[in-house]
Amino acid sequence: MNTQKGSFTISLDFELFWGVRDKRTTDSYKNNLEGTVEVIPKLLDIFKQYNIHVTWATVGLLLNKNIEKLKENIPQEIPDYENELLNPYGYIQELSDAKNLQQYHCARNIIQNIMQVKNQEIGTHTYSHFYCLEKNRNKNSFDEDLNKAIEISSELDLTIDSIVFPRNQVNNQFISILQEKGIKIFRGNPTHWAYREGEINKSLFQRIFRFVDTYVNISGNHISEPLTTLTVTECKSSMFLRPYSQKLNLLEKLKINRIKNAMTQAAKENKNFHLWWHPHNFGINQTQNLQNLHNILLHYKYLNERYGMKSLNMRELITNG
Repeated sequence: MNTQKGSFTISLDFELFWGVRDKRTTDSYKNNLEGTVEVIPKLLDIFKQYNIHVTWATVGLLLNKNIEKLKENIPQEIPDYENELLNPYGYIQELSDAKNLQQYHCARNIIQNIMQVKNQEIGTHTYSHFYCLEKNRNKNSFDEDLNKAIEISSELDLTIDSIVFPRNQVNNQFISILQEKGIKIFRGNPTHWAYREGEINKSLFQRIFRFVDTYVNISGNHISEPLTTLTVTECKSSMFLRPYSQKLNLLEKLKINRIKNAMTQAAKENKNFHLWWHPHNFGINQTQNLQNLHNILLHYKYLNERYGMKSLNMRELITNG
């Protein structure tokens, strides 16, 4: 697939608490979660300002109106992970809105607001934040998970064309299921060994390598052309936009320049640069994170004017690429 001009893709893993439930508590992550609700309108304003096309890969559970609906909308078959902590359905049955928890678990109104903004695509991040490389004794549960994601998306007249696998756990055995469901494109991992397996079983060395690679180019720029296999297209990710950290403030310029340099190479070579992060990463330190985003998008504007680089969401990579 030749995009003719270089392309710039942003995909956001929109999860709220569902993406961190096995690692955090609502109390410990409260500031990020509440900040996410505040920062999304700001992100949308910035995307409109720079005419940026974005895929919001959304956990299907967020499409439920309230906690009562969460408890009703359970797939026919649910995952049976060996690590029981990963399964959200027992947790869902214990949820109560007595502690105002709905804002961390349901986001239909937010998603409807995103839908009103031009060039924003709602994709899926599976229904339950499904872990595709974890040991799961129920082999049919991924199929049922996608059925439920598509079903609840249809309530908002959404057609699901793209998917981002939670924790980047791309399982090649599941690609044929995407095809059966009419999903046309997924976000893959860079081919470099440090990123190839997603986030499962990362070694300490691999974690350190990725951290350093955020600031200093030791693995390459990970630019590529979307690759179509059968009827499903893979668009590999390029870089994760690591959120601002006061402790690493002196390295921020290195991080942003690393991204800009890769974008420039993609523009010159007519390839795709695919940037991703989670909205909850911007829930705190909003001023600094949004300023970093402004800097990146100003560079995109230059590349658009100089080389004709296009902003394309994941769906548009297969329709307009």
